[in-house]
Amino acid sequence: MVEPLKKRKGSSSRSQRHSEAQDTTISSSISSSSLFSLEEQRIWYTNLFSSHSIINPKFIDMNFFSDESFECIQAFQNSNIIPFMSLKLPVYSELVKAFYSNLEIQESILISEVYGIKIVIDQSLFYDLTQLSSDGVPFEGTLDDDLKFDFSVHDACRLVCTNQADMTRRLLAGSLALESRILHYLIVRILLPRSSNLA
Repeated sequence: MVEPLKKRKGSSSRSQRHSEAQDTTISSSISSSSLFSLEEQRIWYTNLFSSHSIINPKFIDMNFFSDESFECIQAFQNSNIIPFMSLKLPVYSELVKAFYSNLEIQESILISEVYGIKIVIDQSLFYDLTQLSSDGVPFEGTLDDDLKFDFSVHDACRLVCTNQADMTRRLLAGSLALESRILHYLIVRILLPRSSNLA
């Protein structure tokens, strides 16, 4: 017997968040031929990039964390990465695909061309655009004395997993403790977004 459809708790808020992310994506109705100055560029774009879809942008709503005390959020704030993760701006998919179809990387400098305009992004400009430092973030936690000299992958897993996690097999998101799972979610949804297999 088929059960009647039930509205799952939180489904409306999830769909609302998803629609908000979609609303930030503005598809442009520009001609692909005007994007490129060379016919070879247009053919390369048409064959390899035009049919690809751009992952909808995701962003973090800090109001959700305002009454909580998650250490990972504090670490993001200390590293000044929250403004980047909170960006909610329009995305022009065709321009993004055109940028990547012409992209070259020369000595850590990104070079591309869109509408015949050369775009050069070096580390200094990347920092100006994103305010993301390339220095990394210093470790703010503490290690037990017995772990300092013999720290292993197993020990690292033990620090981020639930007590019931099976350490003998591949570590998946379902084995993570709450704090670590939130951190994992923010990484795979916002910082390094994936279209599938978020585990």
